[in-house]
Amino acid sequence: MQTARGINYHVYGDGPHAVLCHSSLGLGQFLFHRIRPTLSREYTVILWDPRGFGDNDHFYPTLEDWVDDAVDMLEVVNKPAHLLGVSLGTWVMSRVAALNPGNLVQSLVLIGATRGFFNGEKDVITRRRQLESMTMREFAEGYAESTLTPYALPEIKENLIVELGEVDKKKYIQAMQAIYPVRNEDVFRKIRVPTLVMAGVSDARTSPEEADEVHNLIKGSAVKSLLRCGHLAVLDQPQRVVHECQYFWTYGKLAVD
Repeated sequence: MQTARGINYHVYGDGPHAVLCHSSLGLGQFLFHRIRPTLSREYTVILWDPRGFGDNDHFYPTLEDWVDDAVDMLEVVNKPAHLLGVSLGTWVMSRVAALNPGNLVQSLVLIGATRGFFNGEKDVITRRRQLESMTMREFAEGYAESTLTPYALPEIKENLIVELGEVDKKKYIQAMQAIYPVRNEDVFRKIRVPTLVMAGVSDARTSPEEADEVHNLIKGSAVKSLLRCGHLAVLDQPQRVVHECQYFWTYGKLAVD
């Protein structure tokens, strides 16, 4: 484990290009544990728990800090990098790609991206009230049931419940407050690196139709719907995600089904 700007992070592999991964709301590097071994055979893979969670739960979560941390990782690695963001991570990595510090960003992959939530502030209030009447473990059980598809391995579901169930309730709500009222249209329009937008066909949160809207905002981007996947495709079908990413990074276009 290494540290940059006070953030603990992990480096796997030593490939010529880096892959920086930013996870979903309430989750840390666990989200990528099934794709990391394959990717690290060819790339330098950088994983970390976002501020407020896991190794870095001593921080309070803000969107600005999450973005700054990812920029710092780029500068530490100092090699051409592919950015991969899932859900919350799409807010973060799209902003890093739009900045493209040092022209180090080679490409961007967004899984479960959205233009924003039209009732974001109300959604935060609703979720806060929901959490007041249950434990995070209980919330995590409901989240896993409604988010993962039947194609996810049973142990993955239990691991997700454990991971999310240990999150500090207050920091989870703060993380929601950091992104739910925020719109992403202007950020997407500024992106000028090759971008792949993906969504699970069974994603009830950020649908393939929403992925199409994001794709239309990012000039020159590609878009793909993933069969047998929901919102967390990296857990439902990890090898499919790896295949799509590697093909895009290598050839700059969609893999042929």
